[in-house]
Amino acid sequence: MRVLFSVIADSDLFGALATVCLIVAAAGLFSAVRHSRFYFPAVFACLLFMPIMHAIGSYFLSLPSP
Repeated sequence: MRVLFSVIADSDLFGALATVCLIVAAAGLFSAVRHSRFYFPAVFACLLFMPIMHAIGSYFLSLPSP
């Protein structure tokens, strides 16, 4: 599991998630998008991705080195 998260952290995951969140935020400027069924879950996911990634990183950084 540690290897999986190190590969994910080294990939462009954070940039991709930031881009998706920027698109979701820009889409929220339009009323039709804001009232769609897709928008609330997308905003919720964008708000939670950073704390979740922080928690995962903190957990794995607190483990002793092999």
